[in-house]
Amino acid sequence: MVRNFLYIDILGFSNMVLNQSCKIDKIFQIIDGLNVYEHYAFKTIVFSDSILVFNDEWNASNHYYVTYLIEFTQQLFYKLLSIGVYFKGLITYGEFNFKQMNNIQAYWGKALIETYNDANDLKGLGLFVNKKLSSDIVVFDKLDNVDSKYDFIFLCQSFISLYKSTRGKLPIELMTLYETDKYMNIDDDIKFFREIQYIKDNYRNQKIVDKYLMVYMWYKKYTYPLFRQLEDGKFSPSVLNSNYFGRMSPFDIKAKVERKDNDVQL
Repeated sequence: MVRNFLYIDILGFSNMVLNQSCKIDKIFQIIDGLNVYEHYAFKTIVFSDSILVFNDEWNASNHYYVTYLIEFTQQLFYKLLSIGVYFKGLITYGEFNFKQMNNIQAYWGKALIETYNDANDLKGLGLFVNKKLSSDIVVFDKLDNVDSKYDFIFLCQSFISLYKSTRGKLPIELMTLYETDKYMNIDDDIKFFREIQYIKDNYRNQKIVDKYLMVYMWYKKYTYPLFRQLEDGKFSPSVLNSNYFGRMSPFDIKAKVERKDNDVQL
């Protein structure tokens, strides 16, 4: 059957199993609490460090499925960010077969194999959507020049909305940050930038660092006037308004703590 499906690979999972086993339970608790299980049109399979979400046999448009798959991914992004865990996710469309048998769930297909191989080849981290579904991405902003086959999706939607509203002209009205849901995740978005900035500047494995650097630069180039001011201000929420302190301390950087305690390679 031809389906829309999401493939997610949790980064650094093997290292966490060996060195941070307490974190593994937190990861699975987060995955177990996602909204995706409540949606009638999708099925989910989790095995080790991989998550598969795919549409069941419902007759809906690609746009419908893609929108929800991105939203599910965004929810996972923010929840894993809270414990300093990241992933690479791919949304595609192709042959994916699923069969609920008496004792097992069987799943296979050409698109599944192709997506697994593509995930290994893609640079960076975060969410990518196959270009054949590009026209079905209407809620989230994307970059179409990062790969010949996939677009990169900006999951930091509050930050992108803030950039579109201000074009980098700061400060903004303080109450704006509190009165609308449009910026409800702005603190999480800024935290994400703090975390990946620390990783790219301080971790030793260059291959790993490059993944975080690429995403950092994609956001910076796409939103340069606003991003540059936050970067100059060390991603402190007070850059947006001198009286805005946000929900999170700008000094609380999980990547810094983990590097100090374990020299973790993400």
